[in-house]
Amino acid sequence: MNHKAFTLIELLVVVAIIGILAAVGVVAYNGYTASAKESVCKNNFSLLKKMIVQNYTFCEFQNEINIKMQYTNNTPGKDRMLSCPQNFGTIAGETTKSFGNYASSPYEPNLTYNIPILTYIGDPPMDGGIAYYPESAGFKLRMRCRGKVIVYQWPISQYP
Repeated sequence: MNHKAFTLIELLVVVAIIGILAAVGVVAYNGYTASAKESVCKNNFSLLKKMIVQNYTFCEFQNEINIKMQYTNNTPGKDRMLSCPQNFGTIAGETTKSFGNYASSPYEPNLTYNIPILTYIGDPPMDGGIAYYPESAGFKLRMRCRGKVIVYQWPISQYP
């Protein structure tokens, strides 16, 4: 009888090759997901900056604007009317607080408040988090994405 079969060595070689390919695939997949989360985080930061300028611009033409209150406890913020003072810091702060209604953290998708937003002078403590503070030099906005903090400041002399 002539039996054709795989030897134990051949089977072990095939299993080892499949294991190596799987390990490489998992590492590549983790890199892709980390890059995607960082990209979403940076896009959230860009969107927030645009929303702040948009609301400030609306306030130049109207006495008040419609803005949502902060998203908390898995509940969207209620609409409210914000009177338009000539204070960029107030409008920027209220816009930042309402931002959780429009975006969520790519790092912690199951937060009860969508995105960590702090009125805080320092850097946000967690990835996806936002810290803002109206300082004497202007309004400063910070966001942590993949361990790095992005900072943007509107100097008082350059308010929109």
